[in-house]
Amino acid sequence: MPTDTEPGHIPGSVSMPFYSFLSKSGHFLPKEQLQALFTQAGVDLSRPVCVLCGSAVTACHVVLAAHECGHPGVSVYDGGWSEWFTRALPEHVISDGRGKHL
Repeated sequence: MPTDTEPGHIPGSVSMPFYSFLSKSGHFLPKEQLQALFTQAGVDLSRPVCVLCGSAVTACHVVLAAHECGHPGVSVYDGGWSEWFTRALPEHVISDGRGKHL
């Protein structure tokens, strides 16, 4: 990420860290547990879903988890948080730092 990019999230997004889909041994959790994670996070897998992370690499874990749960059409915002932070208007950036300033 560019050095001026601060940590934060896109309004309306839900945080689902990729490692939450993995067992202690590093394997994917069983389908029932994956579905429970989506349900607990309020993600409706019958609707379109787009995932992202800082640079779109670990977001692919979420895509695979959704696919395992029967949702094969999840998309990845490949620009990730770094592109969103750079391009979005300041009022559309929820930052954990100082926020975006023009």
